[in-house]
Amino acid sequence: MASALLSWLALRPSDELAAVLRRRRDVLPVADLESLAGRLEKDGSVAAALSTVPLPQAQVVEALAGLGGPSVRPERLADLLDRSEHDPDLTAALAGLAELALVWADETGALRMAEPLWSEFEFPLRLGPPAAALLEVIDGDRLAGIAASWRVRLDRAAVATVLADPLRVRDAIETAPADTRERLDRLAHHGPAVELPGRALGWALERGLVLPDGWRRATMPREVAMTLRGAGWHASFDPRPPVLAVNLAPAAAVDREAVAAGTRAVQRVGALLDLTERAPLAFLRSGGVGARELRRAAKLTGADETEVRLWLEIGYAAGLLGLVDETIAPTAAADEWRAGSPAERLATLVTTWLTLPTVSTAAGRPAGGPQLAALLPDLAWAPVLDCRPGLLLLLGELPAGRIAAAAASADDERLADADGVAAALRWRLPVLLPPAPDPLVEGTLREARLLGVVAHGALSAIGRALVDAPGTVAVAGAGLLPDAVAEAIFEADLTVLVPGLPAAPLAMLLDAAAERTAADGNAASWRFTPDSVRAALEAGFTAETLLEALRIVAADGKLPQVLEYLIEDAGRQHGQVRVRAVGCVLHTENPALAAELLSARPLRGLGLAALSPTILTSPRPADETLDALRAAGYSPAGEDATGAPTVRRATRVRATPRRRPGPVPAARSRPAGDLDELAERLLDQGIAARPRLVAAGGADGAVPEEPTARPMLWLVPPAGTVEADPDPAAAVATEVRRHTPQLEARERELLVYAIVVGGPVTIDYRTAGGDFSSRVVEPLELDGKRMVAWCRLREDERVFGLNRIERVRPA
Repeated sequence: MASALLSWLALRPSDELAAVLRRRRDVLPVADLESLAGRLEKDGSVAAALSTVPLPQAQVVEALAGLGGPSVRPERLADLLDRSEHDPDLTAALAGLAELALVWADETGALRMAEPLWSEFEFPLRLGPPAAALLEVIDGDRLAGIAASWRVRLDRAAVATVLADPLRVRDAIETAPADTRERLDRLAHHGPAVELPGRALGWALERGLVLPDGWRRATMPREVAMTLRGAGWHASFDPRPPVLAVNLAPAAAVDREAVAAGTRAVQRVGALLDLTERAPLAFLRSGGVGARELRRAAKLTGADETEVRLWLEIGYAAGLLGLVDETIAPTAAADEWRAGSPAERLATLVTTWLTLPTVSTAAGRPAGGPQLAALLPDLAWAPVLDCRPGLLLLLGELPAGRIAAAAASADDERLADADGVAAALRWRLPVLLPPAPDPLVEGTLREARLLGVVAHGALSAIGRALVDAPGTVAVAGAGLLPDAVAEAIFEADLTVLVPGLPAAPLAMLLDAAAERTAADGNAASWRFTPDSVRAALEAGFTAETLLEALRIVAADGKLPQVLEYLIEDAGRQHGQVRVRAVGCVLHTENPALAAELLSARPLRGLGLAALSPTILTSPRPADETLDALRAAGYSPAGEDATGAPTVRRATRVRATPRRRPGPVPAARSRPAGDLDELAERLLDQGIAARPRLVAAGGADGAVPEEPTARPMLWLVPPAGTVEADPDPAAAVATEVRRHTPQLEARERELLVYAIVVGGPVTIDYRTAGGDFSSRVVEPLELDGKRMVAWCRLREDERVFGLNRIERVRPA
């Protein structure tokens, strides 16, 4: 029998079907309606579509899940949300969900929903399972005690009936201790489950007002929660976004602030590259750049430690910095970046920041706790990738000349009214944002200001280009940022000032001959010292060529006399003592043999030179020289640096075992042609076997008057069900359910599938020490409460405790 979604798609006009295809491009390409319907209800595709909906649409989905499927009459949904059936806001929310093929009305008018959404929420509307479902898993002794407390017969159905009686439940709770009533009220309104209930809930456990569910926690039955919420309770429905406080902002002021911030960002990153080139930052054995190196970089670049974290993350992600010999140093791409114009350099930083999977300037870690070392892969924070563009879009929609009051604060420690921006963003992305998004929002705004994307709380021209077309950021920046400065002002105190962003050749010359002392958005300065001039001479300059190069870049073509004296004096002293590098020394007691070696034709490639009649030098390494002498017929003996004989043994070759590589996902082809034409073609083709339309009630088309008794996917079998002998998959599912009470049902199913069938999944994991990480793993086997898996982050096999996995999602 055809699915309800397939039947609905077959009846859509071509323009509506094309709209679905535009919103759900991840399901393309498709050959027919049947395959389209199947892909539209895949878990991953449904989850991706749900992540894009605003708050009112997410609230409708949760309300439908709470009412239970497979269909819901519109009037029941409207009543639950305290709206009329034809309320325009509710109609608009349903229309938006239908455009995503998540919720639709069948031919009887009943509301249908994509299959994965019925079990998307473990506790929809923060309501627990019905009492009958929870009573199925409690033991007989506890059931007898509950029945005795209510003075009903020892029968699960009888106990479930009394718990569904609002009058009896309300009267009983009025006699409870005060702390018990407070805990029950909190459970009723803020969530039905509590881990390891204490003494305060002992009274409620004895009466079945909360019931143990077999996972070391207790859950309040749905009927008890509804009684405590009262007859006037309705599910939340917020069709209007929060009002964002705004202030006035002249466009000229926004541009000035953006130019200053963008120029400062380019200079700070350039200074960091110069620092890591001279003295690379040490990489900790445990990974990342530690606090000590961050403080050193902050002191030498003129930035604070928080800024250095951001510049490190951007530089590393952009390929300007890399790891070599356990240190962070510039890459070859850094030289190309330095050679670009200021606008091109800023564009590289800004576009890299847009896709950075972390908020480096956020206070603390994503899951709580103090900041860890910089450049740790474990710091990836999935919501950032959606929050950052969402926040920029939010600011971009403000009217011209208006700024968000929260983003306009000059206080980097705490943004004024950041809750307003966080609330507005949460209304747009309720599924993706964490429960407390304020640190994420504050950190994102702070970074946007440091890069000149946001200035005075408004999007700058650079920020608008980043939102509309990231490829045009360099063009937008070229119209704002001044050209690089190619001249410098030399002072008599041996300092040199560049008013603005120095051009790459000028910066390279001054960095070679002087020490950088400051760099901000307005100017950069250096100071000449005897050591810095000596370093320039050692780099290949002579006193004459260095003076000539500096006169070329001097603003007036002249240098202070004190600087000329310093360079000339350093030039006179440089090279009075010379050091020759040799590869090895040959010595013999026979002067005739030494002379023979000097004139031997086969040994000319060694470049032998005589220091004395019996001592020769060669620029070649000792091993190469020994091989050449042996090949020429001589029998030399090797010595180490102390003169002790060396022993030469044949090396043993040992291969490195090949590590198991992770699978490389194949690129998915994108459909060619117009989506409107594709929609018409799919409808013209029809369905291979034209489906009989599925009514709200099932195969016979009858519409049930009551919802199903089991509205959600509980992991408890119905009473009276006889289970077959467990197979390996069932055994894995049992172990996963037993040890992952913290996961939602959908997450458990995904984890079981990955263990049994194979394939990668993404897990959020917390170690025994409390550290949080997000990583892609490929489960190999299950050993009790431990999962052995290949970790792509560590490129090795790792063992993960099931009870420490906080979230599971498709990779």
